[in-house]
This record gives sequence, C-alpha cells and structure tokens, in this order.
Amino acid sequence: MGARGAGGRHASVRATGVREWDGHETLAAQLAATQERYRTLFETLPQGVVYYAADGRIIEANPAVSQILGVDAAAMRTWPLVLTGGAVREDGTPFAPAELPVMVALRTGTVVTDVVMGVQHGRSGELRWLRVTAVPDARDEQGRPQRAYAMFRDVTEHLRAEAALREGTELMAHLREANVLGVVVLGQQQVYEANDAFLDMIGYSQDDVAAGRISYQALSPPEWASSDAEAVQQMLRTGAFRPHEKEYLHPDGHRVPVLVGGAVVSRAPLRWVTFVVDLTARQRAEHERAELLARERAARAEADGARDRLTFLMRGGDLVAAARDRHEILQHSAKLVVDSLADFCLVFLPTGDGTLRATSIAHRDRDRIVRVADLRDQPHPIIGRRTVSAAFSTGTSRLVRDVAAHHARWSGLASPVGDIIVALRPEDVLFTPLIAGQQKLGVVAVGRSAGQPGFVETDIGVLEELARQMAAGLANADTFARDHTVAETLQRSVLPDALPEIAGLDLAVRYLPGTDGVHVGGDWYDAFALDGHRVGLAVGDVVGHNVASASIMGQVRNLLRAYAVEHYEPCDVLRHTNMALARLLPDAMATAVYAVLDLDTGDLSYANAGHPPLVCTSGDGQAEYLDGATGTMLGAPGVGGFPAGYRQLAPGSGLLFYTDGLIEDRQRDITEGFSALASVMRQSAGQTAEQTCAAVQTALLGAAPRTDDVCLLAARLTV
Repeated sequence: MGARGAGGRHASVRATGVREWDGHETLAAQLAATQERYRTLFETLPQGVVYYAADGRIIEANPAVSQILGVDAAAMRTWPLVLTGGAVREDGTPFAPAELPVMVALRTGTVVTDVVMGVQHGRSGELRWLRVTAVPDARDEQGRPQRAYAMFRDVTEHLRAEAALREGTELMAHLREANVLGVVVLGQQQVYEANDAFLDMIGYSQDDVAAGRISYQALSPPEWASSDAEAVQQMLRTGAFRPHEKEYLHPDGHRVPVLVGGAVVSRAPLRWVTFVVDLTARQRAEHERAELLARERAARAEADGARDRLTFLMRGGDLVAAARDRHEILQHSAKLVVDSLADFCLVFLPTGDGTLRATSIAHRDRDRIVRVADLRDQPHPIIGRRTVSAAFSTGTSRLVRDVAAHHARWSGLASPVGDIIVALRPEDVLFTPLIAGQQKLGVVAVGRSAGQPGFVETDIGVLEELARQMAAGLANADTFARDHTVAETLQRSVLPDALPEIAGLDLAVRYLPGTDGVHVGGDWYDAFALDGHRVGLAVGDVVGHNVASASIMGQVRNLLRAYAVEHYEPCDVLRHTNMALARLLPDAMATAVYAVLDLDTGDLSYANAGHPPLVCTSGDGQAEYLDGATGTMLGAPGVGGFPAGYRQLAPGSGLLFYTDGLIEDRQRDITEGFSALASVMRQSAGQTAEQTCAAVQTALLGAAPRTDDVCLLAARLTV
C-alpha cells in the first residue's frame, strides 16, 4: 500500500510538473506573440514614442520620432535627453528642463497629458509644434518610476489651420461689424445672418432676418436664377464660388447692382457666407461718365461740324473771290455744294424780261462723279416754277419735302435738267434766293437724293450763307465789269488814236488791258514827230489800277508831250515833267522812259524815270538792254536826277518799249522775264515792228489771264 501509494504520488507529481511546464510554454508563446504585436505597433505608430530611463537617456524610440523631429535614429541613442534644447511654449517662452513632460512624469509619478511644445526640426530648422503625453513606468519598491514613455504627434498644420480659422472668423466678424461691405450667411431656403450693410443695401431689417422672412430665391430677380444655380454647384465642388456681378431685388422694386463672392461654412445643412459690394455708386458713376462722354462726343461732333461748315464757307468765299466773272462764280459754287452738301445744285437767273431760267447745274452722275453743265444756250422749261418764284419774290428760303411726288411730271420734260432731276430722284430740295443788298439776283436750288439725310437747320444756314457770298460775288462781278469797261474806255480815249507815219521808221504798238477784274488805267505809250527829222518815243506806267490811274495817265502823257516840244534832251523833258507832276498832282507817281531818235544820223538819246529799260536789237541778231541811264520815278519824294543815255543805231536796228506787266507776274520772277524777252528780241532781229510785237506777245503773254495791263511800242530804223 505504501509503496503503491508512494509510486502513485510520484506519478502524480510528474504529471503535475508536465502540466505546469506546458502552461509555461503556452504563456511564453503568448507573451512572445504579445511582444511581437507590441513591437509591430511600436514600429508602425504614426505618433512618436520614446522610452526614457530615469536619468533621461533614451532606451528606445520608434521610427516616427526620427521622421517627426528630423533626427537620425543612431544619433538619438547617445542623446542625453531629447526635447531639451530650444523647446518653447505656445506663447514663445522656453521650457526649463525640469518642466519637460517626461521629467515631470519621472519626478511626480503621474501621467502628464496634452502638453503643446515647439521644437526645431533637426533637418529643416523649422519650428514644429508637438502635442506630448508622458507616462511613468517601472516603479521601484518605494513606488518611484524608473522609466517613462513620451508619446507625441506633430500638430503644426492643425494649429495653423486653427489659427487661420480664428483669423478668418475674427476678420469676418470685423467685416460684419464694420459694415464696410455686406456680409450674409445663407442657406438654400433663407438668410440666417446678415450685417446692417447688407440689409441696408437690400431694404430689409434684422427683424426680417430673425423672422426668416428673407429667402435666397426672393433676393434675386428671375433672370439671375441660372447664374445663382451655377454658383451653388461651383461651391459644392470647390467650396467657394468666383466673384461675379449680379443684381438683388429691393422690396420697392428697384434693382441693386452688386459684386458677390462666397464660400461654404457648412455642408450639412448647406450654408455659405457671401460678401457683397454695392455697385450702385459705381454704376451711377459709369452712367454719368457715359452721359459725359456722350455730351463730349456731341460737342466734338458739333465742333467738327462747325469747323466743316466754316471750312466750306471759307472755300466758297475763296472760289467766289478767285472767279473772273459771274459764270465762273456760279459754276465753282455749284460744284462746291455738290462736293460737300448735296447731289445737285441748280442756279436760276432772271432774263431781260424778268423770267427766271436755269443757267447752270452741278450734279453727281451714276458713278458719283460731280459734273457741271452750262445751260445758258439750251432751251429748257423752268422746274418748280412756283417755289422758285416765291423764293425770288419774297427773298426767303423754301424747303420742299417729298419731292418724289413730282417725279412723274418731270419725267416728260425734254431737257437736260429734266433728265438729270429724274435720274437723281431727289427727296428734299432747298430753294435759296441770291440777294445782294436790295438787289435780287436769282435763286439756287439744292437737292438730296433718296436715301440721303434730309436738310436740317445747320445745312440751311450754311447754304443761305453761301448764297449770300455768291450774290455778293455776282454783284461785285457786275460792278467790276462796268468799271472795267469805263476804265478801258477812258484809257483808250487818252491814248493816241493812231501812230504817226514817219519816213524811215517802222512803228507798231500793242495795248493789252488786264483780263482779271478792273486792272486797267495806268499804262500808256506815245509816238510823235519832232522838228529836224526827229521822233519822240515814250512809254509810261502810273501807279495804281483804277479809273483814277487812267485819268492821271492822260495828264502825265500830255505833260511829257508838251515839254518834249520845248526841250531837246530827254533828261530835261523828264525833269520838267516831274516838277509839274509834283505841283499839279502831288499824290501821283509814275514810271516812264522817253527817247528821241534822229532819223538822219541814227543818234538815239534817252532817259529813264524808274521804268524797265529799253531793248535794242541790231541787224545781225544782237539784243541788249539800255539800262545805263536810269533815274527815280516821277513824283517820288526828294530831288532826283535823270541821267542821259546815248546810242548810235544803224539801219535795221530796232527798239522795244514796254511796261512791267510784260516781264513780271505771280508765276514768273522778273529776272526770268528779262531773260525771256531778250531771247525773243534776238530771234526777232530784222523783222518788222508788227512782227516783233506779235512775237513778244505770244512768247511772254500767250493766252493766260493777266492781272496787269501791258503796253508794247516797237520801232525799227529802216533807212
């Protein structure tokens, strides 16, 4: 029994030991698995975990520590105490070593949680903010911790976001309170918050907001619904919508132009804040600026129109002043009108029996080219007889609208005027009288074709002013024509009726009045026989071109002829003539050249009183100016002398006396005139006096208009 019992006990003990051994192995395996999980968790935690000894040395640190702090793991093994250098609080004050969370946990044996501290990143040098929790561990018999864990995570971005959110919230509160611009928090159904600036803008109150009487949809006019929906969709996608201009609807019905921009503040439920800038002042300023620009453009257009009208009238005045007769005045003025203001211009003048008939017309042809037609010699009926007669008799303009009603009647007119009018199909025609003082001179009819703007008041004023210029020009042309006739008649009456016939001397003369305006009256010539087979030859020019000049010319000629009979030498003749002119006609001045030719000997004596020199030719084709005996003008102030000149002429020699109109004009310098005259005289040597005059006239004057009269006296010694 005992042995059996003892053996049984040993067997029981062995079985128990086996069971205990198996239990230890199971616990060891479980512990190893737990440690492995712990190790895996330790290695993969995103937070940094540092295991410290009581003296502050690092026992172990997970990889996140190196990444967060920017410190190599190998360096941390020998680092006496991490986070001791340069750690600061949120207010910027530094941590003392004893105040660090790990040191506090080791010293007090309590857990230190959520301490925020800033440390410098080991690689970038940037200040990074950490949220640290320290846990004491491994207490001794007295309960003092011998080790501690420090767990931390990087909250830099979180703190920055919180700071930005705080700043944004503060800024939005400041903006809302400052009422500088509208700030409103909206949802899709109503307005939740709004500052006074926004409410003043849209015409509501804070009571309306509190009562929920303002809806997002009611604020916007219907035509803005699509753009509002697009802004909401953009906000859902990106969290904000781009600033854009729109309108809000005021309770009184008017619209408020605004600039809006917004961002989401809550997605469930959807709410957003909108910042609103009232554009009413800007829009008003833009309208005022647009009105100002419109007024400025209108003023500029009016100024341009006034300048164009002034330029038109100045051109009209220049054309009237430059015209040589009434026909040119009418044609040039009519062409100017069609060039600038109308499609045709028809001029009516009274005939001898008082009937008004068209005399000229300017018009645009099918190619829009201005054509001018002279109607004086063409039979044609009058057009618009009643209107033309009314404008002529009353002296007032008549504007006829809707002239197209008369086209059918005019189409049967067999005349150039009828054809032109029907082709142009005018809509408006203005009939303006030509009046100079109390004298009625005619009527101008100006028309615009269909499709052209009708005549306005400014057009009528301009055309009436041009008509006054035309009338003044016509009156002046008539006066000039009369004065020209009177002056020319007077001048011819005091010139010799015929040249004397003197044996041995061939004489020829030309008197050519000016063709522009009056421009006659001053030039004269004379040739007369003296005793001793001598002949006196003279040419002169009285200063001035009018009827008075013609009268003075006759007196100067008679004085010179009288003294020529009494005195032998030409210089004495000019001296006595000058003395008589100073006493009898003190305001008169003249130039003259006087020569005496002895036909028996060929002796020529001459004197010159400020006149262009004689030209002398020889039979062998030589020509020279006799300019060696020139004195002062007759009538000039002071006592001037008249030197004598002498020349021996052989048979066949010639002389040419002339006035300055031959060699001088606006298009030619006097030096060129002298050269041209000498050339013609060389070519005319040996010709008769008449042939010489004809050659000189053709070469130097031609058929061009002349502003000055011209005298030529040619003499040729034949014996």
